[in-house]
Amino acid sequence: MHTKDPIRQLRSLRCCHLPAEPNSRHPSPHPTGAYTPELAVRVDDDRNLTDGARRCARKLAEYIYRRNREAHTAEITVTYLVRALGRCRRTVQRYLRQLEREGYIGVEVVHTGTRMCAGLMVELLAPLFPRHGWPQKLIKSDATSKSQNNRFRYRYSRKSWALRCMDGVFRALTKTLPPLPVWQDGVNVPSALVFSEVLLGEDDRGTRRASK
Repeated sequence: MHTKDPIRQLRSLRCCHLPAEPNSRHPSPHPTGAYTPELAVRVDDDRNLTDGARRCARKLAEYIYRRNREAHTAEITVTYLVRALGRCRRTVQRYLRQLEREGYIGVEVVHTGTRMCAGLMVELLAPLFPRHGWPQKLIKSDATSKSQNNRFRYRYSRKSWALRCMDGVFRALTKTLPPLPVWQDGVNVPSALVFSEVLLGEDDRGTRRASK
């Protein structure tokens, strides 16, 4: 039979009538006037989404509504969502995968001239909107809708971007392979070098560049 610890019992009697210690509070957010636009109630009723994914969907709707409400598409970074939601990068990526899997958003990778991605192109899909849609802007700005500073940016799907990131590893692996045998056919002599150039000249979209 379990015997009670007299020390713990006395400590409990001394503290049981006291109120709980208040937790440390974060500072209140600065009033910015920003608001979340109207969304379909489906995102709140979907049991396949976590509360964090629903909050991420509202944050995306707020950002895209302010940036480009007509096209329902805007460029955003995971770092921005990390700071806005107060979560780690891996958790934010899990939220985005949940929303993409359930058909609420579409995600593409934005690639510039460098080897690294410049962000994500997020598109809000139809299940996230109410039936009456979003109201349009009453006053159109005179500025051009597209900036010429981003004319060299390209958009890839997440699968295509993963294959593009593995291209360097594939090239290094190909260099470690033994050379292919050479066959004499009387007309041309295909070599392992030509085969490697043709193989490595194939990009992630399935198009093949002509070997020199």
